[in-house]
Amino acid sequence: MSELLEKLRKANAIPSPPGVALEIIRLNQRDDIDIDELADVVTRDPAIVAKLLRMANSSAFGRPGQVSDIRQAVMTLGLRSVNLLALSFSLATYDPAEANDRFDYTRYWTCSGVMTTSSHILARTHLPQLSDEAFLASILCDLGQLVLSEVVPDRYRWVLKRVAKTEQPIHEIESDLLGDNHAALGGALLEEWGLPPLICQAIQLHHDPHADTNADADARGLARILHISSLVADLYTGAELFNGLEALKTAAKDAFGMDMAACQNLLEATEAEIGQVVEMLGLTCSDPAQIAEIRGRATEHLVKQSLALNEQMVAVSADSEELKKRNTDLEARATTDALTGLRNRGFFDEWIESELSRAVQNKAPIGLLMLDIDHFKSVNDDHGHQAGDQMLRAVAKAISDTAREDDIVCRYGGEEVSVICADTDAEALTQLAENLRAAVGEVEVHADGEPIQRTVSIGGYAHATGSASLTTEQLIEFADKELYRAKSEGRNRVFIKQG
Repeated sequence: MSELLEKLRKANAIPSPPGVALEIIRLNQRDDIDIDELADVVTRDPAIVAKLLRMANSSAFGRPGQVSDIRQAVMTLGLRSVNLLALSFSLATYDPAEANDRFDYTRYWTCSGVMTTSSHILARTHLPQLSDEAFLASILCDLGQLVLSEVVPDRYRWVLKRVAKTEQPIHEIESDLLGDNHAALGGALLEEWGLPPLICQAIQLHHDPHADTNADADARGLARILHISSLVADLYTGAELFNGLEALKTAAKDAFGMDMAACQNLLEATEAEIGQVVEMLGLTCSDPAQIAEIRGRATEHLVKQSLALNEQMVAVSADSEELKKRNTDLEARATTDALTGLRNRGFFDEWIESELSRAVQNKAPIGLLMLDIDHFKSVNDDHGHQAGDQMLRAVAKAISDTAREDDIVCRYGGEEVSVICADTDAEALTQLAENLRAAVGEVEVHADGEPIQRTVSIGGYAHATGSASLTTEQLIEFADKELYRAKSEGRNRVFIKQG
């Protein structure tokens, strides 16, 4: 424990989190948190509710729509997401007990807004599983500066004076003059509050993500995001342009292999989205025109550094678009069954894992259908494999056309097709299965001058609660058992089990 931290603790200088934040932290420490409990806590603060609803209806953060209450917001953004975001909104309101005139609060909150925006952009691009943690961690990243400016204002004034006169990083100056730095103290403060260890560890590492090679992989990944975002914030709040850009380019390449164009895109996206983030958090920031001007100068500098200008830039852009198209085509081919045009087994294995995880998180229902064409082997035996392929394509099209917009239809193997049905209860799953059975029954192909028709047997499993005890293997096994039952009891029928 550092001498400064111990001094702050003995002086009772470490603040406590706001009331709503404290309640959310307590809920975080339980494994059985549910939507109603979280909603009840969040609704105690109308400002947080308004911000969550705005986010749930935002194209950048949620699924744009008409979300009108907090429970809908939880379903849209996810229970875990709302948990962390509500905590973010609550803690973003933290202010020192008595603001002093020796600390630039506008610059501080501008940095916070820029970091939060750029962190969210970086996370959704490179580490999407940490998007919500990045949002919260970036808001809290420099909380140690606020605490230091309040509890040791005279000593911290010397830190800020040296920062203004040199290019030395602030955390190094703090360590020289105070014996500790805001990242370490901020992480310790957040540990005192009971925030998730991942958040605390990433904040402590964010000035040097390589400092602790034993740190958790997610913590190091989150620290890299915070490090890059802090360099973006430095650019927008007074860092020398050339050195700031060089530091950003080096860190971005080291962390995620980002090139100059990716850095430029990050700056442009940050400028485009920061207004929305600042409004959501209610921050007091620098004039947006000033941020736009700095971004323009940074972009100009990056362009001048590029070896390709004008016509070369157009050629690079064209090549980039062509490469993007080729990569998209390759990805589509890698996840698509060539014969039927449905998603393939590899895609199914990945998607079923993702959908079940989302159902468990949101405590939402999920259904799975397994379909098998009856007496398909006789088509190949009597009319040849071309006729069999024709039948498979026709059946696949009928299933795909009949399935609902959000259903995921995949060729599971051979003549077997699977349909993943998110947010679907037993009644809806049964109705869908009957619709699919009827649609396949109307399929007719021609071979050897005669029409060929086949039926389909369907088994399904509808899981009502999204229980964490259900595995993907069990979900598939239960649906398969019902398919076997449909086959063994006469074919051309539907059996759905509810769990």
